[in-house]
Amino acid sequence: MYTIAVINQKGGVGKTVTSVNLATALKHKGHDPLVIDYDPQMNATDWLMGREATDDDATIFDSLATWDGDATDEWSFANVLRTSESVGIDFIPSDRRMAAASFDSVIGRSPVFPQQFRCRVQEFRTAEVQRNSSSTMKHDYCLVDCPPSLGRSIATALAGADGIIVPIHADRFSMRGVSQLQDTIKQIRKVHNDSLRILGLLPNDLDLRSGLVSDMQEKFEDVYSDILFETAIPWRSKVNEVATHGTNIMEYDGAADAASYYLNLADEVVERSRVATAA
Repeated sequence: MYTIAVINQKGGVGKTVTSVNLATALKHKGHDPLVIDYDPQMNATDWLMGREATDDDATIFDSLATWDGDATDEWSFANVLRTSESVGIDFIPSDRRMAAASFDSVIGRSPVFPQQFRCRVQEFRTAEVQRNSSSTMKHDYCLVDCPPSLGRSIATALAGADGIIVPIHADRFSMRGVSQLQDTIKQIRKVHNDSLRILGLLPNDLDLRSGLVSDMQEKFEDVYSDILFETAIPWRSKVNEVATHGTNIMEYDGAADAASYYLNLADEVVERSRVATAA
């Protein structure tokens, strides 16, 4: 299972939309993705479950908080995983305890911090191989919808990820943010996860009528041509409607044009992840 953190410390760039629609596109292409909502805002959870998580729901927080405790088996990924009725993909919900205060006081103080997520991923991979009685896993991609932060929770996510997708807007703030993110990634590679790679920067929600957007796209191509996805997601009203209604972009009436961009992105992600795995 190739694990991808969808990350940007800047809010409002489309991390949740990218995570869910890319997972849906991968499913449409014959893959079996898993989405993990890592964000205390619970937008992916609301989309895939139809509501926010409550105290009665098992979430990613429960799984991470119990990894090195007596209840570790009870809260494994396999036991907190759900299937979205509206979208048809497997997911693990988040809850408000993933916010900095709760995360730092419970998960961040663990003696195994920040390896909890990495250990849970490895445990999940091993269990799926054993369950299938073969060398293959049911889930081949995992998309982690991260919060707009570079804090301790992000360090945990990146310690357990194989690759990173960075949704960006075509503006100078995004360009500055990519530079900051690259510094964080270097530190994670050095200390916790030397195999972590950026799969690509994803220009997202682009108003192609704007000359400024075109100019910034050219600047990104000049500076980050080696990691920029060929696919760029233009602004489409149907993308917003799909997220608002919590449905599947591949099945939503009139969304074929918008869906085609995520299908193209899925092809690029598969190709780049194969190259990264082989490297």
